[in-house]
Amino acid sequence: MTCRYASVAIFLAGLVLTSVPAGATPIASCNASFTSCGIPENILLQLPCTAIAGDAVLTEPNSTAVSDVFRIFNNLVNTELGTGLGNMVFLYSSDDTTLPAPSSCGANAAFITEAQSGITSYLRNGATYLLALPEPQAFGLISLGISAVAVLARRCLRTL
Repeated sequence: MTCRYASVAIFLAGLVLTSVPAGATPIASCNASFTSCGIPENILLQLPCTAIAGDAVLTEPNSTAVSDVFRIFNNLVNTELGTGLGNMVFLYSSDDTTLPAPSSCGANAAFITEAQSGITSYLRNGATYLLALPEPQAFGLISLGISAVAVLARRCLRTL
C-alpha cells in the first residue's frame, strides 16, 4: 500500500515540476496593493507593475564604500541614460557578484546608506523595496521532497 502512495506522489511531483516554466523570470514578492516588495540579492525578478527605471546605490554604514546596487531596468520604455519605464529588477551585491560600473548607473541614481540589519528599505515609485531579503527556499524544499519520495519509491521496489 505504501508503494502505491509513493507512485502517486512521484506522479504528482512530476506534474508540478512540468507545469512550472523553466525559463520564466520569477515575480517579485509584493503585497496585494504593490506598496511593498521584497528583493533578494542576485536574482533577476519581474515586478507585478511598471516602475520608473533607475538605480539605488547602497553604501556601507559609516563609509562611502559601495556594497550593493539596486537596478530597475528600462526594459519597457528606454529614454536613455538608464531612465525610462521597466518591470525587471536586480539587486547586485558586492558579496556575491561584481557590481555594475559607476558609469553605467542611471542619470537618476539615488545614493542611500545600507541598514545595519542588512535589510534596507528604499521608497521609489510609491513602493517600499525591502532590499537584501533572504533568498526564497522553494526550490530547495521541492528538491528535498522529491528526494524523499524517490528514496521511498526505491525502498518499495526492493520489497517487491
